[in-house]
Amino acid sequence: MALNQPLLNKRKLAEEDVGSTVSTTVINLLKNMVGAGLLNVCIAFQYASVIGGTLVMFYSAFVCTAGFLIIGYCCSKTGAKTFRELWLKSMGAGTDKIVDAILFFHCLFSCVGYITMIGDFCVKSASGLLPGSILAERREVSIILVTVFAIFPLSLYKNLDSLKQTSVIGLAITAVSCAYIFYDVVAHAGEYEAIETLGSHMWYVKLDMFKSLALFNGSFSAHYNAPTYYAELKEKTFENYAKVTLISFAIATALFTSFGLAGFARFGDQVLGNVLKSYSADDPMIQLSWFFMMVSTVFNFPHAFQRMRSSFNALFDKEPYWNFLPVTAFLLGISLYMGVAFKDIAVIKMIKGATLGVSIMFILPALFYLKLNSDGKKFEGVSAERTSLMKVLCAVMMGTGIVQGILALLVHFKVI
Repeated sequence: MALNQPLLNKRKLAEEDVGSTVSTTVINLLKNMVGAGLLNVCIAFQYASVIGGTLVMFYSAFVCTAGFLIIGYCCSKTGAKTFRELWLKSMGAGTDKIVDAILFFHCLFSCVGYITMIGDFCVKSASGLLPGSILAERREVSIILVTVFAIFPLSLYKNLDSLKQTSVIGLAITAVSCAYIFYDVVAHAGEYEAIETLGSHMWYVKLDMFKSLALFNGSFSAHYNAPTYYAELKEKTFENYAKVTLISFAIATALFTSFGLAGFARFGDQVLGNVLKSYSADDPMIQLSWFFMMVSTVFNFPHAFQRMRSSFNALFDKEPYWNFLPVTAFLLGISLYMGVAFKDIAVIKMIKGATLGVSIMFILPALFYLKLNSDGKKFEGVSAERTSLMKVLCAVMMGTGIVQGILALLVHFKVI
């Protein structure tokens, strides 16, 4: 027995070590939320004012956190490990094509956003590093070349484990670029009249605030992966999941708000959807930021593309890697075309946030809970009073999600 004891202990320890701690999951969730999307929040304060934008940010953070918590709660009660599995357990197997379509378009818009940013960063970096070249003057040429020689080969990866480190490096690159913007604003506040800019835009009310709300919702978008975060916890309890959610969303809210105000203070009404585009090519640090952000975005692309390809194949009841090369080329072609057509990442993010964002973050989580507790059913161990209260909150989330999404689109397309 003594000879066997160490082996048994090791096996027991190995089993106990499976899964992520709360702190590790917080870091992973923040990596999902706080990436290149941080660069798009500055313009939202131009739409909504300093005070208005801050209030809209806090509202967005509250409802996005609530949606994330509801998804985790439903996973804790059903055992679902993916968003698609939670849909099937809630809505039934006959509705699987609906969730596949939603997830496909969600990932498609992510891929289009990545290509749009790659075009922005490539042209900007080339204008400083290779002035006068075709890469600096023709955005579509830059995008096509990067897609053919970098994105397409990476999209052929079936296993993305070898790219895990690039996401960490990409997050570091984004952090350095954002830190430089903070430094630039603070160090040259007088020259840029940063305080005066914030003061003159302190408060006003415009319908554009609904565009700000859609942008902020898009920044908090990690709900598609919420079941995975719950499933990967070492101690799978809703209490641990709630800790992860509250800590992560609190940190993300602080980062989005402070960075958004800093970028807006720096450029005022001249701020662009991608704040790094607002800079000129005279600053060497900005030139390097443009280049490394482009490289980082290229390596982030395959993660969204792989999920898009799987959802597309699922729409036709095919395996994830069915007809691999033709499907990859087809979907990449669509992403490329839309990435060239869209020239402002903030517009893509706003449309995605107003449609797919409100669906995945507000409407569907509420629908999951209501469906799982319909026809007199309720989760075991939960009182009828608490279930009724949750149903009311879910109904409110669905209603406000639909209204804010419609208003954001109507304002953007100048219908109202």
